[in-house]
Amino acid sequence: MFPLLALCAITFAGCGAAPSGLRFVEPPVVVSQDGSIDVWVRLNRPLKHNTGHPWERDDHYASLEAAHGRHDIPGMVGDAGFPTCYSEDLYTDRKLQDGQALEVSLQLSDTQRVSGLGIVHVWEPGGKMPRAEKLLGCPRQLKGEPTRHRCHGRAGGQMDIAVVSASGTSCAVAQRVMESAGRWTDSQHCFEHLCVSAHRMNRGFRCNVAQSGEAAWDIVCRKGRAEVRGFTAE
Repeated sequence: MFPLLALCAITFAGCGAAPSGLRFVEPPVVVSQDGSIDVWVRLNRPLKHNTGHPWERDDHYASLEAAHGRHDIPGMVGDAGFPTCYSEDLYTDRKLQDGQALEVSLQLSDTQRVSGLGIVHVWEPGGKMPRAEKLLGCPRQLKGEPTRHRCHGRAGGQMDIAVVSASGTSCAVAQRVMESAGRWTDSQHCFEHLCVSAHRMNRGFRCNVAQSGEAAWDIVCRKGRAEVRGFTAE
């Protein structure tokens, strides 16, 4: 699957391990199309904070960097369905070749990073889109963690909330929690956190909100080991 796996493994052992113990499980995947590059990495564990833009340290959002790539709107994203995989969109003025090796780094802070060689997959118009999460073998479930379900409901209210996932509980419970949260989410008066500080408890779940885009938010609510996730945007 990855012709440069041995070379990348050497890179990880030499300089890829961060002081936090994070490392790449597989060489990163870079999907290139028409001047944009979608950089994906699979880690050995989730980052410590995964509401909104993920981060490992409290003072620094994590970001993905790639050689010749530049940020348009910075913001690494995670996927509740693949808890150890992350991605970020960049743009480039260079033409990349299919199978090309490209240096990729996960920047954790000004002084901490995980680095390695990624593999470029060029997506031509009309061709089959490379599935980065499949190429990386991103796991849907973490060992010892409660079962995670993808959910597909929507909760109304002041803002429309998509019910994303339920871990250690059901999508029906996630629906009820997000319906409760939907009564108070308000971007007009609380653009950064949707007024969560005044309404943290919903159906027994304690909720947090963080921006995951310019006008997009993750809503994450926990009760013991159970977790439900929602998403809303303007």
